Amino acid sequence: MAFERLDDRSAVLAAVDEFDRLGRAAFLQKYGFKEARGYFLQIGGKLYDSTAIAGVAYGKQYPAHGPLKAADFSGGAATVRHRLEALGFEFARSDDAPSDLEDRRDTRVSELLTIGGVYTRAALKRILDTSDATINTGVFRPKGSNSVLLFVTESKTADRVQYVDKLEGDVLHWQGQSSGRTDSLITEHRSRGLELLVFYRTKKSEHSGAAFRYEGPFDYVTHAESSPTSFLLARNIDAAEGLDVAIEAEAEAQVEASGVFNPSSFEDARKKTLTAIVMRQGQPAFRNALLDAYERRCALTHCDIEEVLEAAHITRYLGPKTNDVQNGLLLRADLHTLYDRLLIAIDPMTHEVSIAPQLKRSEYSELEGRVLRLPANPLHRPSIHALHTHWMLVQSDRERDS
Repeated sequence: MAFERLDDRSAVLAAVDEFDRLGRAAFLQKYGFKEARGYFLQIGGKLYDSTAIAGVAYGKQYPAHGPLKAADFSGGAATVRHRLEALGFEFARSDDAPSDLEDRRDTRVSELLTIGGVYTRAALKRILDTSDATINTGVFRPKGSNSVLLFVTESKTADRVQYVDKLEGDVLHWQGQSSGRTDSLITEHRSRGLELLVFYRTKKSEHSGAAFRYEGPFDYVTHAESSPTSFLLARNIDAAEGLDVAIEAEAEAQVEASGVFNPSSFEDARKKTLTAIVMRQGQPAFRNALLDAYERRCALTHCDIEEVLEAAHITRYLGPKTNDVQNGLLLRADLHTLYDRLLIAIDPMTHEVSIAPQLKRSEYSELEGRVLRLPANPLHRPSIHALHTHWMLVQSDRERDS
């Protein structure tokens, strides 16, 4: 059956986007489908006529063939539902569907909360008028909303899996669920019209009633394939008016103070979410601290010619702590360049060097597997979270090039 060839999630999401643009009645009329009766495709709290979406999605994936017509395939659970669930989508029964899909209004949970407010899960249940037990998990999508709530605890109790989770400034290092079942909610949140809302606490007992501080909306930046998946999220600059302007103003002030100008930014698919300053032999205090911490030798080659040693930022934006020794490496100038260009990286767990494929046949091949030389003072050693951020960017860059 031709329908079995539908295996592209993006084609389904493209059909959903057209559904949203045209409206339900116009979409069904355009492609000749009837309203769904048994089950609805559920995305971001919205319900869609699954057979119509599947037929149109087929045409999106195979433009030369065009969309399937209703008579071309069965819309039952054994076909449409099975195929779309295999692509990671979810369904809702007709009993759960509103009587008029055209007139539904989706709740944005962010409109019900105050950034900086402290909320227990019990309080959130009352606010959201829900008894859904999955609110007690790390990822919760309230029914009837286009919001995903992420509950993050930095220091876990001994009986919990010890994930690497850390909020540093406007950057969240976070590991998803071990099953990976909710990963697509994170990576596709923009295309699915979902907002990611972060609730954070340093430990379970930080706030009364095991509550969390609501940090506000965050955006997906990148992720590294692992088990569980490691995500890098950044605070949604739209959530705080003028935050992006304030960040850039702070960066400009640092440049003026140092007399060195070398700006760099990380661009995601939609907008600039992180702004930073890379300063090489500028920031004398930062460089001097690294020279002392690494005993005036390159952390990778032991080179002790100070004129070619530079203060490398491990990651380019960690809020006010960007110039902290734990966010720095003392590197020879050429290695600093390769590091910034994501051609070499440091495994955050083993501290071993990983080099890009294009360096395998160069003089830098000898660096592969070499272990980073750590400062004698534990307080001066690289932040695992900073290394993790850079590592994830490198892995994402290599995946795109492969």
